[in-house]
Amino acid sequence: MLDHASGYLLAFGVMAALQRRAEHGGFWHVRVSLAQTGHWLRGLGRIDGMHCRDPAFAEVRDRLHDAASDFGRLTAVRHAAEMSETPPHWLRASVPLGTHAPAWPT
Repeated sequence: MLDHASGYLLAFGVMAALQRRAEHGGFWHVRVSLAQTGHWLRGLGRIDGMHCRDPAFAEVRDRLHDAASDFGRLTAVRHAAEMSETPPHWLRASVPLGTHAPAWPT
């Protein structure tokens, strides 16, 4: 939720900065913080009486991705955007902490 909301806020900020540059010139700086996005979202509060049921696994199966890992088979939510020329992929599977030395991969 924080990543998506922050991404939308950043995109909005960039569009506003581009509009200001076109109208007034100059340079405009846009900053977005995951922590501040979370603070803002929590501050919105909750709506009483808003309830929805949890979807059944079969209803969301097409939105999930299965992958092998050192923990066994993992199921995760697919990427929000999938592009034909640059599909999302992972070069390494999930592993327990301490599996690899703390160094950049070669």
